[in-house]
Amino acid sequence: MRHLIPLVATFAIAAFASTTVVSAAPGDTYKTKKAACQERAKGMDFGVHLIKKNRWVKDCIAGKHPA
Repeated sequence: MRHLIPLVATFAIAAFASTTVVSAAPGDTYKTKKAACQERAKGMDFGVHLIKKNRWVKDCIAGKHPA
């Protein structure tokens, strides 16, 4: 029984680590796409219209403005 506990703990840690890595991936994709869209928006002339710029960035992330 003593040898079984470290084995089970190892499997539990490995399972937790793999689910943590998988759940972090979509957030990273979103952040990189948002950063790319914000860089594209910097080159455009929105002036003081911050709401219009933010709307454009959200649409770009959603794929409405092709690269």
